[in-house]
Amino acid sequence: MKFLEFWCLLVFITSIIRSEKGVAGAGDFRYLTGYVGLNQTGAHYQFTEYMPDLSVVQMDNSIQSACGVGIWLLYDEVNYDPITNETECTVRPIGECGNWSPQCQNMVSSLRYAGSPYGLNDNYYNLYEGTYFRGREFRGNTNAADLGDLDMAVSSLIVTGQSGWTFYTDVNLTGSNVCVYADEHHTNGDIDHDFARVQGMEKLGLPDNSIRSVARGCLSEYVLGHPGGERRSHDASN
Repeated sequence: MKFLEFWCLLVFITSIIRSEKGVAGAGDFRYLTGYVGLNQTGAHYQFTEYMPDLSVVQMDNSIQSACGVGIWLLYDEVNYDPITNETECTVRPIGECGNWSPQCQNMVSSLRYAGSPYGLNDNYYNLYEGTYFRGREFRGNTNAADLGDLDMAVSSLIVTGQSGWTFYTDVNLTGSNVCVYADEHHTNGDIDHDFARVQGMEKLGLPDNSIRSVARGCLSEYVLGHPGGERRSHDASN
């Protein structure tokens, strides 16, 4: 049976004032405010945490525009699952609000953010059970000798920040491996956002469902992305 996916990714960057390490400052506050009307009109709701079912806040299949900070992943089904089509929607405004692409409007039933809960550009990784960042998740900012329930069940991942991360095909940081740095670099004034989105393991040259442990740092001969890449100013193109 052919498996079809729908996903939306929004990356919002606004002015950030960093405070004590590990604590979100006023500008470092990750949020997504969704509006039922175009151009940020009508009823709205501010999301700050994972929301597996938007019907709980009466926003299921109703959002058409948004403002926000951070990487937010949007899904057509509850619990971060896909719908049965091949539409892929990527919207990346920086420092502004915007209307969602037509194929994303009135479609979203669950959402969550990617990256550190403490700072927009903190070093962090998110591993996902499904391609295109669907399903269950394992996340962190330190070495992981095993992935718990996601052992041999990772099909996509996101890394944020400037640190490299090395992903291994065996537990305890052994086996075949690949290093991933951010390969997308954005800036807004003095605010930087670095991240890499790996929608499927073929991008890493690894078999699907093969990742079993993670180490901070670039410890592999095989590298995706590179540190200190040139950052781009605002680019809202898909």
